[in-house]
Amino acid sequence: MLTANDLLNHKITRTLPHVIDTILLGAAIFLTILIQHYPGQSHWLSVKVIALLFYIGFGTIALKRGKTMKQRILALILAWLTFAFIVSVAVYHHPAGIFVLAS
Repeated sequence: MLTANDLLNHKITRTLPHVIDTILLGAAIFLTILIQHYPGQSHWLSVKVIALLFYIGFGTIALKRGKTMKQRILALILAWLTFAFIVSVAVYHHPAGIFVLAS
């Protein structure tokens, strides 16, 4: 996207993000059922799922929906930061993720 590569319009690069997002959401639902956690409880898994939705939104703006290059770059950076936060929530099993270290 940053280099305006022709691969951005290739069938695989147009469909693969949807496949990955579907797998991630499916895994989140499966994990929710597996550990018997349901939305609305204050729990690290709820934070991960909500952050995953933000990650998907930022990704679509970065790859397709951003009108300007500035918007796309900002969305890309926000997607990276959101991904890092999701990983930290998974590692610490705490809704604050990496920010739990600050307290």
